[in-house]
Amino acid sequence: MFWHNFKNCTAVILKGKTTIFWTLIFPIALATFMYMAFGNLMEKEEMFHDINVAVVSSDEESQLMYVIDSLSEGDDSLLNAEKMTEEEAKKALSDETVEGIIFADEVRLTVNENSADASILEGILSSYKQNEYAIKNIIEEMDGMPDEAFIRTLTDDIMADVSYYTEQSVSKGNQSLYTNYFYAIFAMSCLFAAYSSITVTGNLQANESGRGMRKCISPNSKLVFILSEFFSLLVIHSVVEIIAFLYMKKVLGIDFGDKNPEILLTLFAGCMIGLAIGFIIGAVSNIGMEGKIGIVTAVGLGLSGMADLFVNGVKHAIEQHVPIINKINPAALITDCFYSLNVYDDNSVFFQNIVIMAVESVVLLLIAFMMVRRNKYASI
Repeated sequence: MFWHNFKNCTAVILKGKTTIFWTLIFPIALATFMYMAFGNLMEKEEMFHDINVAVVSSDEESQLMYVIDSLSEGDDSLLNAEKMTEEEAKKALSDETVEGIIFADEVRLTVNENSADASILEGILSSYKQNEYAIKNIIEEMDGMPDEAFIRTLTDDIMADVSYYTEQSVSKGNQSLYTNYFYAIFAMSCLFAAYSSITVTGNLQANESGRGMRKCISPNSKLVFILSEFFSLLVIHSVVEIIAFLYMKKVLGIDFGDKNPEILLTLFAGCMIGLAIGFIIGAVSNIGMEGKIGIVTAVGLGLSGMADLFVNGVKHAIEQHVPIINKINPAALITDCFYSLNVYDDNSVFFQNIVIMAVESVVLLLIAFMMVRRNKYASI
């Protein structure tokens, strides 16, 4: 009976439009739109690039020009310096084609207020001024004027200090804040698997459908019905989530890391908790199907919103003030699984979240079973 009901449920769900839209077309479309909106921002954030800077100088042989030229050379160059007149430099800064203007004669810097690289440019000039002061003191203490090679050697000390401003990654994974939105899409999609399970649960209740009437008078256990239909939905939604995952990773090029077995387990657990939520909502006998759909939508959007789908930083604020919510919020657990797999080498957080989702799913299914079992009808 288990496999018979499993096959029937699978056939019914595959014919439905809700499953295809909410768990496949919707996340793919949302991910595509997000990628179109964030694509350039993600590229700028993730790729370290030379800092475009305009240089205004009347002396091409000055020590500062030597430093700037050195920082603009090689594969690990820090600057992309272009010599300009003062008027040209100000126009380039206004047009935001350069991040700042270095006035070499005065050892002065001008940057835009919103420049993300201003601190690096300020650090370069600060290091230069400190080393310039040290060089002058050394020259004053020497009996004769040192040769050019000696001065160049001292100047190279500036380069050693400036090298600390090169970007260093503290993790092998993708730490872009924009990737959190794509994690949240999976969370939202998994939770919306509940649309399928409320439909299936309705088919177990005599007041919901004719199929429910037949199942209520069937000698078969409601537990068999619930488990067979639950696992049928779990297989279907897991496959759908894998398709969405492959689209985001292979087509859009989103960096989810290379721990594919763990990612598949995350999607499986996410579908499991989403379906369990739908079963317990669907088991409420005194609410119509439209009302249940509304509740699933509100729950899915609410939990996903708390997991940073709509505004980045909400989950962090919750972690600071009410951390227990993130420990039980399925959407937050799913996004944390992806984040921990992508960023950390230690999988302890990942496995902890998987266990929590599994326990929540079992508890919700047991509650749903007891609710369906206790439903009474005046007549069938």
